[in-house]
Amino acid sequence: MLSSAVAARSPHQVSSKGRASRAMRTATLMTASLLALSPAIAFAQDTAAPEAGPAGGNDIVVTGSRIRVPNATSVSPITTVSSEDLAQRGVTRLEDMLNTLPQVYADQGGGNRGGTVGASGTATINLRNLGNQRTLVLINGRRLMQGDPARSAAQAADINNVPAALVERIDVVTGGASAVYGSDALAGVVNFELKKNFEGVQLDASSGVFQHDNGNSIASVATAAGQDVPTGSTVGGLQQSFSVTAGHNFADGRGNITGFVSYRHIDGVGTSERDFSICNLNATAAGYSCSLSSTTYPAQFQLTNPATGATRGSYTLNPTTGNTFRTYRTSDGFNNGNTYDLQAPDERINADLLAHFEVSPALELYGEAMFMRDKADIRLSPTGVFTVPESINCSNPFLSAQQKNLMCTSVGLTDAQSATVNVSLRNAPGGSRHDYTKHTSYRAVGGVRGEIAPGWRYDAYAQYGRTNYSSRLTGDISLASFANSLRAVTNSSGQIVCENAADGCVPLNIFSTTGVTADALNYVQGTFTRTGFTEETIVSGSVTGDLGVASPFASNPISVALGTEYRKERIGFTPDTHYSSRDVAGNSGGEYPISGSFDVKELYGEVRVPLVEDRPFFKSLAVEGGARYSHYSTAGDTFAWKAGAEWSPVDAIRFRGSFQHAVRAPNLVELFGPQRVTTARLTDPCEGVRPTATFAQCAQSGVTATQYGTIEPAAGQLSGALVGGNPNLKPEKSNTKSFGVQIAPPFLRGLTLSVDYFDIKVDDLITTLPATITLSQCINAGTFCDQILRNPATGSLVTTGYVLTTNLNAGYLQTTGIDFSASAKQDLGDLVKADLGTVGFNFSGTRTNKYEVQIVPGTQAYRCDGYFGVTCGQPIPTWRHRAEVNWTAPSGAIRLAATWRYIGGTRNDKSSSATFLAGTYQPYDYKLKAVNYFDLAASFDVSGSYTLRLGISNVFDRDPPITASTSGQTSNGAFYAGMYDSLGRYLFASVTAKL
Repeated sequence: MLSSAVAARSPHQVSSKGRASRAMRTATLMTASLLALSPAIAFAQDTAAPEAGPAGGNDIVVTGSRIRVPNATSVSPITTVSSEDLAQRGVTRLEDMLNTLPQVYADQGGGNRGGTVGASGTATINLRNLGNQRTLVLINGRRLMQGDPARSAAQAADINNVPAALVERIDVVTGGASAVYGSDALAGVVNFELKKNFEGVQLDASSGVFQHDNGNSIASVATAAGQDVPTGSTVGGLQQSFSVTAGHNFADGRGNITGFVSYRHIDGVGTSERDFSICNLNATAAGYSCSLSSTTYPAQFQLTNPATGATRGSYTLNPTTGNTFRTYRTSDGFNNGNTYDLQAPDERINADLLAHFEVSPALELYGEAMFMRDKADIRLSPTGVFTVPESINCSNPFLSAQQKNLMCTSVGLTDAQSATVNVSLRNAPGGSRHDYTKHTSYRAVGGVRGEIAPGWRYDAYAQYGRTNYSSRLTGDISLASFANSLRAVTNSSGQIVCENAADGCVPLNIFSTTGVTADALNYVQGTFTRTGFTEETIVSGSVTGDLGVASPFASNPISVALGTEYRKERIGFTPDTHYSSRDVAGNSGGEYPISGSFDVKELYGEVRVPLVEDRPFFKSLAVEGGARYSHYSTAGDTFAWKAGAEWSPVDAIRFRGSFQHAVRAPNLVELFGPQRVTTARLTDPCEGVRPTATFAQCAQSGVTATQYGTIEPAAGQLSGALVGGNPNLKPEKSNTKSFGVQIAPPFLRGLTLSVDYFDIKVDDLITTLPATITLSQCINAGTFCDQILRNPATGSLVTTGYVLTTNLNAGYLQTTGIDFSASAKQDLGDLVKADLGTVGFNFSGTRTNKYEVQIVPGTQAYRCDGYFGVTCGQPIPTWRHRAEVNWTAPSGAIRLAATWRYIGGTRNDKSSSATFLAGTYQPYDYKLKAVNYFDLAASFDVSGSYTLRLGISNVFDRDPPITASTSGQTSNGAFYAGMYDSLGRYLFASVTAKL
């Protein structure tokens, strides 16, 4: 179960197991899919989640420490999700379960919409909203390699590699853990422990579907914009998974081999299938309206003055005539809100083999082999040619007389000349693009462990992981082919052909509403490819044991763990020449090859000292510490450390606290992302004959006395900006403070309560600064001036001049709050003198007191706790919780559960008083209301060999809160995905058969 706060009783560990499920009806859909879903989750926030020591040892280890001791507890809060929780929720995507935890924020997953920062086909974890790059993911206590080389937003581990049906439990440790596990653990650690010593054969099958009743009032906005809006009940998004687990113990239990194979298939759900997702939204004084793109179909034509280049009018096709221009109106824009998927179609295969064999107490061999292949169809809106200047010959036979006059004749251009026209075109005839993305991962671990002396154990292993990536994008436009196809002429045979037909060009007629032909589309459209990989190699060794000495007031000895580790990371990314030449219309900024690697050598140690045990007011008092020295080939030397203590005055109360100094070395994309000069809209206060900045200010940015007052203004205020990675980045550093208390009142048997305060601050944040901020800081404060490189000849920020907007270390990010949890279990027979089974209650909630960001050192920080919006991104409510009540029949064969999930309300960040956030917003777009979700689940054991589970989540079909102020990778147009249920009710049925 989801536990998060057990352990306060003698011997310092209370197992609080809350049955998690959600029950209720089922329905049948397509191929006998029993509908249903939703679990309830059991919470017990805190310690243990114990793992038995190897070779049958009695010591246990907890996630967050490598020390093996009896009755282990943790000084850091741990939330545990059990295999029962996963099964009763009917999950086919682990991120869907984890995103319901108050400590976890939505990130990459199957519900992300395609787009600029949208879906990647991976699934990543974001603890405390500190970013997936600051959450370390482990499998059986060992690192999971990074999942995607193409997108910096997906540079974290891809948990699609984790076989859901093979998971025994998931431990979530929030707060720094770099001293124990190394870089990336600034926000915390998520450890997936897989089943060990599995015996027999188990078959698991699950099927679920979403049902939604359309009836959101926002549908009227789409209707007013002339959009087709779904009505009534919709059913779709079928999710199915099947797995087989087979294991065998041998050699009198000294060895085990377990194999696992699973298949998952998920159907897509389009934004056009939900009334609340038909449009992206604008907030106007009159109310919400559909946000329409000016890149539209039919095209928008901006006609220019051939002498000055100035725009002299914007036009589109007159629908009445079909081939004449009329003035462009904003209502002519294109609605791309209904052209994406709320849930991307996906297919995944996992295959795993786990084995261990104890040759003797001194030698146990173990190994893991894991394979994953995931294929996602990421649907994107029809591609757009975004205001590209095109040369159109005035003799083009597709031009009507009126069009030719406006474009050419009226400004003195002859048939022998060409007009420069800024074209904005949406490829509506070609339909949505599809990014067919495939990730194929391999992970292998081989190791030895055992007892080297009484009380001392060793563990040494080698690990290799690799993810291969490929992308095939269809339906996008080649800008070169598009430009070629617009220059049509009439040949000697009277046929309309391309002026340059050498490459098989077919002329494209965008000057008529019926002019685009299939042959012309086939010519301008292309298939564009990207390939890449990430690779990780690890060699690690450690010893754990006790020193044989103890405090005079304690019976347990001092325990230590010592180890060393070598790790190497590599990345490669190769886009085709269309991407690297900026020829892909939907990605006109281009993508470029990435190649790089780093390695790190580390030494680490931990110590735990029981100071007092079994004394008055000191049932136990212990301190612990740890340190890790790392040498990176790129980032140099780093040092992480931790210190903590726990004190139980009596069995029923345990106080604990810790301080952890963690580090995160820059990842491969942050280091080696290709650098290139692009453009940024920027007003340079040092340009023109009368600069707005003084010479002294401009001199700080590199302007000479000769250049001052002579710098030519940049055309269109578009200056140069260097973007990309930075191999000179320093590691991020964080300090985490945590302290709390656990109480298990002896007069309320079965009840455990815990409260924990956390404070996490990340300094030297790896981020990027907009060119406008960098230049302003240099001019006004004299900082970041080394990020400005002016043209040495002219002093301008064009041609060879630019502002560096590559990754850099700047500012900080801090979050503080309090975690609450409660767990209770009561046999009803103790209350009513009848055998009526057992009732359990589990609660977990988080209050976020502060979420503060400072982009530039020395400038005003801004707060995002309680806000959402274009700067803060996804909502950061001050309160989130889950509460579950469950009942288990006396026989244990029936389990019922109901869960209440609560997400607090948030405000538009533009309503903040912080200068960096404050802005104009509409009153009705001020707030996202609090959301309550209710889930039901049931499970039934049948004849001891079969378990049937049924459930519904989001029983009342709550729509996600709607807003016009969305941003970030979890933005799905008018709402935030992942945090909110966005597809309606989910109904599931699953069955487990043990043979």
